[in-house]
Amino acid sequence: MTLQQRIWEIVEMHETQEAYWFDKFIISLISLNLIAFVLETDPDLAAEFGHWFRTFDAISIGIFTVELAARLYACPSEQRFSGKFGRLRYLFSLHGLVDFLAILPFYLQLIFSFFAFDARFLRIIRVLRFLKGFHYSRSLQRLTQIFAGKSEELLSSLIVMLSLLFVTSTLMYYAEHEAQPNKFGSIIESMWWAVATLTTVGYGDVTPITSLGRFLGAASAIIGIGLFAIPTGILAAGFAEPNDPMESKEIEKKPSHKVCQHCGQTLD
Repeated sequence: MTLQQRIWEIVEMHETQEAYWFDKFIISLISLNLIAFVLETDPDLAAEFGHWFRTFDAISIGIFTVELAARLYACPSEQRFSGKFGRLRYLFSLHGLVDFLAILPFYLQLIFSFFAFDARFLRIIRVLRFLKGFHYSRSLQRLTQIFAGKSEELLSSLIVMLSLLFVTSTLMYYAEHEAQPNKFGSIIESMWWAVATLTTVGYGDVTPITSLGRFLGAASAIIGIGLFAIPTGILAAGFAEPNDPMESKEIEKKPSHKVCQHCGQTLD
């Protein structure tokens, strides 16, 4: 096994002991980065520990950069990334883009600082580092597979939700516009009420006062309770399905009755 293949086995294949501990280390580092990102927004903590936050961020970026460089070096070990533009194909793959975007804000801030340009707005991109966790957690990968496998069903449920949002917003606009033109001035403004009601949040800042409006509000709230049962059921069905297609085939082949190992007759 070449050095290139060995590195790829550790950073990508997740099958060896070294790969296991490497995954755990990167996941821990990503988690600490997200915690630091949240704590850094507190003015008191930023004033007292700002230097340590910046130092930790720089060290993390260094590790993430080495990781990305190792992946770019070793990715031709896999057939789909071999050839002349294999490394470029990896860089523009989903995992490659996530890894690149995770370190990009740091280097852009470093470049802009030489030109006295305020690039603090780039810090928000740091939140993309949590996406790196999808590459190392099998449970998160499983969730991604379920979303991809159930994409058509989830899209259908989204269309149902948007249609219901449009219908309830329109009906409420015509029911309440004359009584409350300042709160239900348009269908667009009515959508705020519809979102709050259908999601059962109920902020209470906009409420219907007419009899028809209250009836529609009550009906929308009841419908909203069952609205999210559709995508929830779809995702639950995805989790209930076998992880591996081969596992599904084995289940199908498995006989429903006990059979004799010698003659093949059922023992019921």
